[in-house]
Amino acid sequence: MRSALVKNIVLILMVQFILSGCSIFSPVKTEQTNTYVLNTLPRPVAKKHMHQINIMVMQPEASLMYETTQMAYSTQPYRMAYFGKNNWAETPSQMLQSLLVQTLQDTHYFHSVGVPSSLGRYDYVLSTQILNFEQRFFGRASEVVVTVRAQVIKVASNQVVAAKQFMVVEMAPENTPYGGVVAANQAVAKILGKVARFCLGSVR
Repeated sequence: MRSALVKNIVLILMVQFILSGCSIFSPVKTEQTNTYVLNTLPRPVAKKHMHQINIMVMQPEASLMYETTQMAYSTQPYRMAYFGKNNWAETPSQMLQSLLVQTLQDTHYFHSVGVPSSLGRYDYVLSTQILNFEQRFFGRASEVVVTVRAQVIKVASNQVVAAKQFMVVEMAPENTPYGGVVAANQAVAKILGKVARFCLGSVR
């Protein structure tokens, strides 16, 4: 009699547990991570007649603090941190390389623009380095700072024919990680335009 009563109580509890939606088979709730991309190209740089020149675009170099999918920010000079639950889809270096290739292709100046794995013979190499890529909260409004150093190397002589540093500071529309993403895309587009014009003026 007692055994049957215990079984009935256990059965009732199991039914209540299932009906309440707290089944052991319910999916585990996880906090969402936001993933963002850099995909904004500049306004077309003045197109020129195509030349029989091939240029290789190296993947930009970056210090360890920027060679990550984590989104860097700073609240005071000399101090760096990363947003939680907000990441880049790829590292800034990886995304910037593909954007550089597309921007140079859109000039219609080069016979071929590619990366090391896609080109056989090339005449010039575009080498870049990311010096700053962060959102800064130093005042009431945040801003994104992107600094890139670029140099063009002539393969035949293995000499640097031109080198220049570019910096863009873009105000974020809001003091959030997403505001930083919007500003970063605008800043990168401006950097791309500057680097493209720099390349066109450096090769012959």
